[in-house]
Amino acid sequence: MPDKPHKARHLVLPPNTGGRDFLLGDLHGCVGALEDAMIRVGFDHHRDRVIAVGDLIDRGPRSHDALKLVREPWFFSTLGNHEIMMLEAGDRRTRMMWQQNGGEWFYTLPHAEQAVCIAIAEALPYAITLEREEGGSVGICHAEWPGDNWDEVEDMLEVPWIRHQMLWGRTVLLKHKTTEDPGAALTVHGHTPLKAATRLGSALFIDTGCVHGGQLTFIEVSAALRHPQLGRNIVQLY
Repeated sequence: MPDKPHKARHLVLPPNTGGRDFLLGDLHGCVGALEDAMIRVGFDHHRDRVIAVGDLIDRGPRSHDALKLVREPWFFSTLGNHEIMMLEAGDRRTRMMWQQNGGEWFYTLPHAEQAVCIAIAEALPYAITLEREEGGSVGICHAEWPGDNWDEVEDMLEVPWIRHQMLWGRTVLLKHKTTEDPGAALTVHGHTPLKAATRLGSALFIDTGCVHGGQLTFIEVSAALRHPQLGRNIVQLY
């Protein structure tokens, strides 16, 4: 899969001292499910924030609306592999793969709106570091974190295979790796649809297959930090 350098790499969010932070699994255009989840938790658009793991677009009914959420001051997202396919759709093979995986909606838009979508996606970072008043940051990237220490994410983003794994990797889940990251209290990821949010070591995976008929994971950071380990159970793929 081609991986050209992306102009946005790493976003650091300061602690949210006036409200709550929520982590959002792969949205895939299911904006209605997000709106319902926000109502359930009494989301305050002036104080609370959403940090998404990417894959805002494709397969679901409102990909265009999902991508435009990034313009909201309370919404943040990392780059997902579906967004990178959109950005690299100038390559014929990538475009075919993207269209086969839900990218058809893009080609129904006027050219001016296509350009807007591309500009939004180009500004998405590979990684977000969420700082916390209590100490112990939360690291967010789309698929998995292949490094050993989140404190080194800025430098590691210079390495092509690291960027590739952050967008496409499934090694942690498939090999049931349970390492603890000394640089983050938690790292959070999506990409691989699961029956339920799953924690392995310091990594929490929150793509619970909303677009496939599952639930959308929308979890407050404080609850994510308390999420139990998988233990000896088997990772349940969707």
